[in-house]
Amino acid sequence: MKKYLSYALLVTLFLFNINCTSVSKTMSSWVGSTKGDLYQSWGPPSRVTDDGQGGEILIYESSVRLAQQPGTITSNYGQINYTTPQNNGYVRSRMFYVNKEGKIYNWRWQGL
Repeated sequence: MKKYLSYALLVTLFLFNINCTSVSKTMSSWVGSTKGDLYQSWGPPSRVTDDGQGGEILIYESSVRLAQQPGTITSNYGQINYTTPQNNGYVRSRMFYVNKEGKIYNWRWQGL
């Protein structure tokens, strides 16, 4: 049994590493490109903020929904309590740093 668990963990780590490498490769391929090129490919960002150096940070965000925990009904000495269903997930972010000239000089990402 331990052998199978070790194998499953190894496969999971391998797949996670592939996904991280893929995202990083995609993000780094944009360094040196223009803001206009990014807009044409990805569309407008969710948010734009100042980079503190006269440029801006273009932030692309999307929600990843994993599952929903069902609501519950409990009874305690005749009093009924209801808990609403809860959504489980996270926000995926892709950030591109653009200098004054409109060129992408850095990137960062969170969430697969």
